[in-house]
Amino acid sequence: MKKIVIIGATGKVGSKVAEQLLAQKHNVTLIARGVEKLEPFKQKGAEILPISVFETDKLTNALRGADAVLTMIASNPIAPDFLEDQRKQMDAQIEAIKLSGIKYVVNLSSVGCHVSDGNGVLMGLTEMEAKLNALDGVNVLHLRPTFFMENTLYAVGLIKHQGIYGLPIQGDLSFPMIATKDVASAIAQKLVARDFEGKSVETLLGPKDYSLSEITRDLGKAIQKEIPYIQFPVPDFVGGVVGSGGSQDYAEKFGELMVATDKGLLNYHARTPQNTTPTTFEEYAQSVFAPIYHMS
Repeated sequence: MKKIVIIGATGKVGSKVAEQLLAQKHNVTLIARGVEKLEPFKQKGAEILPISVFETDKLTNALRGADAVLTMIASNPIAPDFLEDQRKQMDAQIEAIKLSGIKYVVNLSSVGCHVSDGNGVLMGLTEMEAKLNALDGVNVLHLRPTFFMENTLYAVGLIKHQGIYGLPIQGDLSFPMIATKDVASAIAQKLVARDFEGKSVETLLGPKDYSLSEITRDLGKAIQKEIPYIQFPVPDFVGGVVGSGGSQDYAEKFGELMVATDKGLLNYHARTPQNTTPTTFEEYAQSVFAPIYHMS
């Protein structure tokens, strides 16, 4: 049976990839730091390896004999030097790929990684793409999903306590958004099929482009509450991220991404039938956001 390794298996995308592959009865090895979150997958037949992404030797052993791996870089909002933390993660994974001899890599990247500067918290993903592309004899597919619909979950507290939703992006700017379950479906399919060669990029753009004012109305409908959208000043946004526990460096890089998004960073790729995915924001708001909002 083919072996597939998932790095970041407890994340909002990696966990869904694991669920889908296990439901299809594939031989899956899951890597993440927390054993508690991995335990339910073990009960479904997965091999679980509670190791840190920085542990190159253990990563190498996990990848040996595997047919494909999902690579990703976790976002650490409390890292004093956000990019340096990401570079340590990517270097450990790159070295493990080299030493293990694995030949197929699906790399979770992001829309916005087509630029080499000015994309804030996405810069590590841009560098990861470049380092994977430098590997000889390894087939690498970079999947670039757009803005996650689930990003709105970070605003549950804001909506509950202040009755508003906001970002430092103009409310009438439309850009693509995607549900993480659709990202996971695309990843799972590629890990199983391994129908890519060399180095390639594919985008995932969700069902359509949405404005933040539009999705704010949809969130309000889902929770039966009228919510205005507010465009926050960037300094206020950065201060809010720091106030919520993020490092100053992370907050500033997050703010940089918001500025770039407001200037059209996420509108670079053309929409096609192949990169359009099914789950609408309205469906997400009703089935995912509303239940979490009411339980919080």
